[in-house]
Amino acid sequence: MTEKSAVITMRLSRQELERIEALRALEDVDRTTLLKDFIKDGLHRRVVQIYEKGKLTASKAAEILNISLREFLEVLEKEGIPINWDSDSTREYLEKQYGE
Repeated sequence: MTEKSAVITMRLSRQELERIEALRALEDVDRTTLLKDFIKDGLHRRVVQIYEKGKLTASKAAEILNISLREFLEVLEKEGIPINWDSDSTREYLEKQYGE
């Protein structure tokens, strides 16, 4: 099944557009692909930062990023971010995966 798309409009300064176009040319990709990658990378970075500040549970972060809780815990480990083992969702996940 094909995911429905939404069209958004965004204003960029000439300088921002020039920087995007310079990178696009280096990577030889179309602008849409590059901007989607920027959004994905920025969303990932922002969710991890919010989790690190304690404002987001691991399960909710995984949901926002559309990945499993296990994948999100692996992201945290890879990035050297301490995992909040006291959160209910993390404890439930560990119990389900490994027993008590």
